[in-house]
Amino acid sequence: GDLTLKVGGGRAALNLACAIPFSTRAEQPSSAGVLTPDLGGKLPLGDLLLRDEGGALLARVPQALYQDYWANHGIIDLPLLREPKGSLTLSSELAEWREQDWVTQSDASNLYLEAPDRRHGRFFPENISLRSYFRGEARERASIPYQIEGMGLVGVESRQDGIATEWRLTGLRPGPARIVLGDGEEAIRLRVLPDDWELDDATVEEVDYAFLYQHVMAYYELVYPFMSDKVFSLADRCKCETYARLMWQMCDPQNRGKSYYMPSTRELSASKARLFLKYLAHVEGEARLQAPPPAGPARIASKAELAAELRKAVDLELSVMLQYLYAAYSIPNYAQGQQRVADGAWTPEQLQLACGGGDRRRDGGIRAALLEIAHEEMIHYLVVNNLLMALGEPFYAGVPLMGEAARQAFGLDTEFALEPFSESALARFVRLEWPHFIPAPGKSIADFYAAIRQAFLDLPDLFDGEAGKRGGEHHLFLNELTNRANPGYQLEVFDRDSALFGIAFVTDQGEGGALDSPHYEHSHFQRLRELAARIMAQPAPFEPALPALRNPVLDEEPGCQRVRDERARALMGLYQGVYELMFAMMAQHFAVKPLGSLRRSRLMNAAIDLMTGLLRPLSCALMNLPSGIAGRTAGPPLPGPADTRSCDDYALGCKLLARRCERLLAQASMLEPGWLPDAQLELLDFYRRQMLDLACGKLSREA
Repeated sequence: GDLTLKVGGGRAALNLACAIPFSTRAEQPSSAGVLTPDLGGKLPLGDLLLRDEGGALLARVPQALYQDYWANHGIIDLPLLREPKGSLTLSSELAEWREQDWVTQSDASNLYLEAPDRRHGRFFPENISLRSYFRGEARERASIPYQIEGMGLVGVESRQDGIATEWRLTGLRPGPARIVLGDGEEAIRLRVLPDDWELDDATVEEVDYAFLYQHVMAYYELVYPFMSDKVFSLADRCKCETYARLMWQMCDPQNRGKSYYMPSTRELSASKARLFLKYLAHVEGEARLQAPPPAGPARIASKAELAAELRKAVDLELSVMLQYLYAAYSIPNYAQGQQRVADGAWTPEQLQLACGGGDRRRDGGIRAALLEIAHEEMIHYLVVNNLLMALGEPFYAGVPLMGEAARQAFGLDTEFALEPFSESALARFVRLEWPHFIPAPGKSIADFYAAIRQAFLDLPDLFDGEAGKRGGEHHLFLNELTNRANPGYQLEVFDRDSALFGIAFVTDQGEGGALDSPHYEHSHFQRLRELAARIMAQPAPFEPALPALRNPVLDEEPGCQRVRDERARALMGLYQGVYELMFAMMAQHFAVKPLGSLRRSRLMNAAIDLMTGLLRPLSCALMNLPSGIAGRTAGPPLPGPADTRSCDDYALGCKLLARRCERLLAQASMLEPGWLPDAQLELLDFYRRQMLDLACGKLSREA
């Protein structure tokens, strides 16, 4: 066996642990519990003489010394008789060891090289590193002698870098081979893999399991029978197909350096390995999609059906608007956000994202962005009402719908819900505004309006032919693109062209019109996506909203949560009353079909004031009150159908509105002191008096 020795400092240290074999073994184990008989002594070879290249004796290893193995374990240290010259030998009459001056080693002792793809002139070289040692010391070697033996043939290109050598080996002929280094003591074993490149021509459709088994699996079934004995047979298609993806992962050439690679010998050619990928694609291709018929817009067959769809569109716009408002009010205002920063709940960067800058200018953060979109949804609500009134129908206040009721009414896949702002709520909003020009499953709001648009194109006799306005004109909150292109647009609808323009205005502002449209960047869809990107860019998850209930209500309803706290319930009752008053004012405005601008109407301005001056602070107050349910605050309730009875007599209608204000003022006055700020009470009283002034003619109908 091999031995090592070190000479220097007047001594020779030898490691003979594996150099000389044991000669005998005892007949029986020496004691109970010992499995094998004890070893006897080392093979007696006589005294071993260490000599140098000139034959001079350097040291003598007595036979008794190396046979006393259990005392020294073959590690022997002796004094040198003289300094050595040249290569050493250790010998006796029965044995001889010769020192190998040059030793060249490589970690790549077993190689598998791809055969050349001669049809396409491709070769697949691999680089290996070698290190050379002269009498045990790493040393640069000008050239490493080698000889290739075996059936396989490789090309060798050598490059020297200091004491390290790099060989570039290229497979030239398939078959096993060995590269014998130096004088033959070391060798690199290799195999040039079979020329399987014609298998690359096999198509995915051809590579079914029978094809894979014939060209790959059958061989390994024969060579490694333990698979069928211990795991499962490679001939079992049902088992192998179950793990088609795993088989490709384990045979992927990119994973050849991983411990789980199969086969563990790394002898699978690249073309055969790629059959596993084609087989996986073949298996995946078996699951062919049976595409359902496209949803598409439903056909509206009559004017009455169109009016019904427009009323449904009013419900839709109102429901969408309230979802944006609820999410916006669930985010603390800037002053509350500052307190959160002081408490350590938010970082200053999160405050900026949620609430904008402290100067309260253009950037109001997520909160202001949602409020701006909600304002635009209110304009959509008015546009759709103008479409409805252009058909000769009365103003329709609308009914907000959530949950299953919304799904049944609108037929949309996206869930409707009043819920505090979150990443999931924002994802719902993006889905709500999804454009028709980007493929998506199910019915969208865009499809909903496509049916209405087609009805305005197809149905005859929708308009009475009289020139002039239908519904109220309005120009507030229109985007700059519309203002610049159509400065005179006031939301009026009086014929087919103005109706189509109104529908385009609503859908362009929501979904963007087209990817290359100037409206796309400013659309609700893209603005919401940008908000989502800003939130996802945060280094840590961020929940900016108060923990408000989902779909809070006063009375039990399916899919809603009943608020139990008495203070919150009192404010929710007041909220419902103010909500109905706001829509009653709008209905009274439209009941007399004024031709003036909505922004000059006393009733419309009063409705906007109630929305901003009462519903907004009530919403924020409710978001900060306990709900009676652990861990959740209350929130503005899901409004029920509003009582919007109006009168053809303007004066009588205003008197009825004044009585509503009076009842609400009495309801608000019964609240505990401090539950509602004085400004909100004063606003109710202000409009009680103004409605009476309008009724008696003290004030003009238009400001």
